[in-house]
Amino acid sequence: MPITAPSGNKEASSYKVFSNVNQTQKTANFFNDQTDSYSTNSKKIGGGINQKWNIAKIEDVSKNSVECSYPDGMTMEDYLDVILQKINRTDFPIILDPKTASFNDVAIHGILRQRKGKSTVAKHIRYAKFMENHEVPVDFRNPTFKNFIRHVDYREQFEFEDGKGYSALTHEWSAMKMFLEAYGMSIWNYKPPSFPMYRAKVIPFPEQVNKFLHTKYSNDDYENALIQYMLTHNFIVGWRIPSEPISVKVQDVKIDNKDRGYIKITEPKKHYSTRNITPEEIMTNRRKKSFKNWIDTWRPKVENQYSGDALYLRPDGKPFTDKEQLRMFLNRKASPVIKKIFPEYHNYIARDFCAIARLIRTKLETKHFDVFEVKEWLGHTQIQTTMSYVKDAKHYYKLAPFDWIHRTLRIIKKHDEECSMDSKRRKIRALCPKSLREKGAGLRGFEPLANRLRADCST
Repeated sequence: MPITAPSGNKEASSYKVFSNVNQTQKTANFFNDQTDSYSTNSKKIGGGINQKWNIAKIEDVSKNSVECSYPDGMTMEDYLDVILQKINRTDFPIILDPKTASFNDVAIHGILRQRKGKSTVAKHIRYAKFMENHEVPVDFRNPTFKNFIRHVDYREQFEFEDGKGYSALTHEWSAMKMFLEAYGMSIWNYKPPSFPMYRAKVIPFPEQVNKFLHTKYSNDDYENALIQYMLTHNFIVGWRIPSEPISVKVQDVKIDNKDRGYIKITEPKKHYSTRNITPEEIMTNRRKKSFKNWIDTWRPKVENQYSGDALYLRPDGKPFTDKEQLRMFLNRKASPVIKKIFPEYHNYIARDFCAIARLIRTKLETKHFDVFEVKEWLGHTQIQTTMSYVKDAKHYYKLAPFDWIHRTLRIIKKHDEECSMDSKRRKIRALCPKSLREKGAGLRGFEPLANRLRADCST
């Protein structure tokens, strides 16, 4: 059903007349009712080419429920991309009517009128859906300051302990402001509760991360390799998980015929800006879980007609279609195993580890923490974000003053016992004079050493 500008707001202050012929402004729901003529892959749009969008309509406004729906198999960001190509900016309302506008309309308004990024809008919509379905809900059909305050007061008093979770209220307030602006309402005078400006970061030591990278996660060889490679890349690259890993393509991994290479990283959080980095340790090294090994050896094992150019493929050969899909995959397959080694583990800890490890590396190389180099590596917008890691880097540098990245990636043989025995053999052979070893005299005349060798090897 097409949504027109509300009759009570048809004066010039509410919307601008762009045409003398048709003064009706169209929202996302209007275009959803039209036959889809946008040519694209049918699996991307869910319903197939030239089929109608099956979006549930608001049947009873008195129920005060605001729907937000998009076709199965699509992320909200992809859905917004399709709708944006259907909508003429000049035909979209300047102000929405809360009585009739859907969450989809508010999302489009957030992009077109408020200049927000798609990922930011999608996050605000997720929080709005949570607020609407909460035990003390927010009424988005009739938004009032009193109703909103009742919701956040309940959350603050009964759901948060010792200030933990206060950042969620900041996100809810940001979502609410997007709706108020879309409805043309003044922004309320609300201040979210303050939360600690700094919390000491707890990260694993390199030896623990090394165990993460060599632990068995699945009986399926490909799935096990997928998790191990992703963890290796996460900890060394330090990208924003999961938005950046699912955005990287095979063509973004640049490797020439001299084994020189770099990675182009797309940053959805920064309006899809890009940055280049060169993780030399895991670009082309054939003895480690490098990008070259992944592309040449493992990815082709499951690649099929559905794979596209995505770098990381699921065991069925399809790419991870959205952030939540990748997050849930890691949470179910990797996190329970890793937490047996490091109970405080969470996916984003890989980025914290990378920031601190690279600051420690700059300290070893330059005698000071080079925040500008690490800022460019991690893609921080502000230098203050990188500076917040220095205090933790100082702490961990005192505990382990060596190159954390090198220590994390060192090669460990399959059986520690064999490593130990080889080490003992080398030590005992080192006691033999070089002249005797060169003449092939063996261990004759060194019976005590030979006995020690046999005893050590038998333990």
